[in-house]
Amino acid sequence: MRPDVERCIEGNETVARVRAGDVDRELLQRLVIAEFNCQEAELVTYGLLVARHHDDAPLNLFALVVQTLAQARLLLAEAARSVDLRPEEFSVSTSGRLARAVGSLIAPGMLGKPGGVALYVHSDLAVWCPLYGRIAAAGRKLGNIPVPLIEYMEWWGSEPAPEFVDKSAETIAYGLEHGEDPEDILEAARQLDSIVADYWGFVHDK
Repeated sequence: MRPDVERCIEGNETVARVRAGDVDRELLQRLVIAEFNCQEAELVTYGLLVARHHDDAPLNLFALVVQTLAQARLLLAEAARSVDLRPEEFSVSTSGRLARAVGSLIAPGMLGKPGGVALYVHSDLAVWCPLYGRIAAAGRKLGNIPVPLIEYMEWWGSEPAPEFVDKSAETIAYGLEHGEDPEDILEAARQLDSIVADYWGFVHDK
């Protein structure tokens, strides 16, 4: 499954608003809050996956995700302060669209199989990296996003890092070799659509 990356980017309201210079503090704060919530969920999920899967391929991928999220969390704290938020006061949402996204992100930690989760990881980064790259580029050009938040988005890169691509492919192959149904692997990755919709629905207050 290959996400329609350009459709996701060009149809994104935040991309359009940043390009048009229509950025306010609330939009940026909601973006940071959404990131915090999703990172909290993902740290739980991939920590559980590390505990559940001990073979090299899945273990290496899921440990890489945890390590990457831990590094991202430090940058996100600085980004939060740049938009007048106090990261030490953040809490996980328990209602609304963001809470639904968090719940969807946590479920694979307990139920997910390696191949399906690996394809989800690849699909997620294939959309997120270029999307954040476009927002950051527009923000730098127009000067309407604080630098720490731009640097946070740029840190992810404009496309998935080769290490993620390679380890995701290895884990998908591992899953197939260990009996995962190809359709189940695809279905796991399709969950990205609803999670992305809830994430941006919260950011755009819809």
